[in-house]
Amino acid sequence: MTAPSSPATDFLFATPLIRHDLPNAQALNAALLESIQSRRACDPSGIHRSNTGGWHSDNAMIEWASGPARTLFETAIALIGPQTADTNTPKREFGFDGMMWANVSGPGHSNQTHCHTGALWSGVYYVDTGGASTGGELVLEDPRFPMNQMYVPGLVTRDQSGNPAPSQHAVTPHAGLMVLFPSWLKHSVRPYRGTGERISVAFNIMVRAAG
Repeated sequence: MTAPSSPATDFLFATPLIRHDLPNAQALNAALLESIQSRRACDPSGIHRSNTGGWHSDNAMIEWASGPARTLFETAIALIGPQTADTNTPKREFGFDGMMWANVSGPGHSNQTHCHTGALWSGVYYVDTGGASTGGELVLEDPRFPMNQMYVPGLVTRDQSGNPAPSQHAVTPHAGLMVLFPSWLKHSVRPYRGTGERISVAFNIMVRAAG
């Protein structure tokens, strides 16, 4: 069978993943760390969500971390704004609300696979990765998986670079990094294998009609 001449392959329905290194990270992280440690001292049990071990704060960090948390939220809004479009005519006016919480993970702690319901965008900001540590990667899952695996295990399509398309994408954390993605995207955090504590801030961003 002869292959068609000049075939064209389009890659449809890409999922946005926004990465941004905050320029004022050192001072911001110091302020965030102080707020998180203070809150943890007042509420050492925290709450349990997707975390396996570690400490998970309540969702009101925008209030109790005030200025530093507001800086994170406003940065996230500035990043997702250009990536969010209204296809209605006439265009509607929207604003954004959010909730934020802190995560502190020690050796062996992780987060199970989950997504964030009731939000449009979600994200994480890394305050401290625990020094010379390993593990704790943010893992984002292909929402189409396991379509091909159900039919012929091990058979996948190729990506834009011509390589076999992976079913997962891992983001290695570093202090000052913000990562944003659609809230429906399933994700998890691999076990942290350092000896210190990995400290991050997670958040959801919701849309509200302006006015």
